[in-house]
Amino acid sequence: MYYPDELIREIREANDIVGVISQYMSLTKRGNGFFGLCPFHGEKTPSFSVNEKEQYYHCFGCGAGGNVFTFVMQMENMTFVEAVQHLAERAHIALPEAELSPKEKQRALRRERMLQATKEAARFYYYQLTRTPQGQGALQYLQKRQVTEAYRRKFGLGYAPVSKGGLASYLLGKGYTEDELLGAGLLSGKQGRIYDRFFNRLMFPIFDSAGRPIAFGGRVMGEGEPKYLNSPESEIFNKRRNLYGMSWAKKSRRDSIMMVEGYMDVLSLHQAGFDNAVASLGTALTKEQAMLIKRYSDQVTLCYDSDGAGTNAARRAIPILEEAGLKVKVIRVPGSKDPDEFIKVSGAQAFEEVIQSAMDPVAFEMMILMQQHGTDTVEGQASTVHDMARRLAQIANDLDRELHIRDVAAKMRVSEASLKEEVESLRRTEGLLEYSRSRGRREKGKEEAADDNAKKLMLAILIQKPQVYPAVRRWISVQDFEEEQDETTQAAENNWCQTVANYIFPALQAGTAPQMADVISCFDLPERQEQVLALAQLEIPEEKQALEKLVTETVKSLKMQSLERSIRSSTDMETLQEAIEQKKALQHLTLTL
Repeated sequence: MYYPDELIREIREANDIVGVISQYMSLTKRGNGFFGLCPFHGEKTPSFSVNEKEQYYHCFGCGAGGNVFTFVMQMENMTFVEAVQHLAERAHIALPEAELSPKEKQRALRRERMLQATKEAARFYYYQLTRTPQGQGALQYLQKRQVTEAYRRKFGLGYAPVSKGGLASYLLGKGYTEDELLGAGLLSGKQGRIYDRFFNRLMFPIFDSAGRPIAFGGRVMGEGEPKYLNSPESEIFNKRRNLYGMSWAKKSRRDSIMMVEGYMDVLSLHQAGFDNAVASLGTALTKEQAMLIKRYSDQVTLCYDSDGAGTNAARRAIPILEEAGLKVKVIRVPGSKDPDEFIKVSGAQAFEEVIQSAMDPVAFEMMILMQQHGTDTVEGQASTVHDMARRLAQIANDLDRELHIRDVAAKMRVSEASLKEEVESLRRTEGLLEYSRSRGRREKGKEEAADDNAKKLMLAILIQKPQVYPAVRRWISVQDFEEEQDETTQAAENNWCQTVANYIFPALQAGTAPQMADVISCFDLPERQEQVLALAQLEIPEEKQALEKLVTETVKSLKMQSLERSIRSSTDMETLQEAIEQKKALQHLTLTL
């Protein structure tokens, strides 16, 4: 899908990045920029910077960065085109009918057809559950689990019949192709020999956060493995980026999102009035799911099963949620395996009281360690204290860490001073390890080709100091940013430095200073945008003499390597002679600004 560059720029300029980001988080003016707590990772000290003049953001903690389109894409889990449309609507800018290439039209039509087919499948399954004799077993199961008709309808529950061809016949009769149904994960097999992916299963439609059915989870009725079967990943379904129940939970008035383990837990909790419950889709919690939660709440409550698997899942989930900047609480349901069982036995009010007694992650970890090591022996107590010291060392905020040290020391009946000393020792050790890793990255960075360094530095100079261009245009052109091509070298379109050069040189030739926000828009991939953003972070001297020296040396290095490539690849004697003469001239080059 294509919108003209001029329109993209108009939309970006109509959406001041400070104003857009301020809708999601608090920003404080400091010097020439704005700072706040990064929404993409947990932190206590603001390292998220917004450059109002150049219209880009950068986090010095996690490295996230980009322009206003990038920010909206990351916060709202949107594609670039969706972000453009969202910001155009915000600025009341009318969009023309987007131009689609034939391939894009085909892809968009296929995706829309798969979404429609999935919706039709949900209707088919619902009909089988509620209107046919085959669905009576699944219906009785739901009645036994006390799921009301209203919530069966709200969640679109259904039944996949024993027949392996019922859904296929229904959807093929509706005009959908085998390719579309296989692509949507509704059928299995190969074209010409296909069958329903789900049969004899209670069906749970999986909706995206916008409320569209995109996949299914199926619980087998009677004997059979696996007990639960999910749709495969497809063009319309990514299990890492979705959560079961989020289309309803995002509308909840409760302060937090509650993470539970299964479909039935979500259903039972919503029916009992806890409409903030969601569940992951057959996998451990992912970073993408944590960021999805962050879009709708800054707090999350974990309510996993009380068995070993549930406990381990909660321990794995906590750091992922904290890294996303979420405040985490943990519920332990007493006397029952899961919240569904507890509510059926004790009622919703009792479960509300359980929520009020939720633990913070440190208290939860200490409880688990005490259960693992025991507290009846000195060895068990010592093991618990040592493991807790490691957990406490991971707390970044000094005040939070000190308060938790005091609490743990009191509960474990050890000296606060000795526990603090062990924690600080671990922090020093971890700091040295971190320094080692950073140093390793720096050493690896030194091994980068001088050619790449010269390209990046020249681009940084021209972006940050466009007034330098008249002094260098005789020597440097877009061609100097090309890569030497052979069978092991990536194609030219993957050379991001050349892409940047292709954008900024015409602007400089026209007397226009390129804005970093526009340069970032040349790329869709976040990692590419961060590489471009790094150009704005390179330190370019302000003092005239130092700047002249840097520009001269960078031009020499970049042009010399460009000429070397030309000499290696050319067989024309005249071109070779010209390149040799330019190399000689470069040796005596001194640029003045």
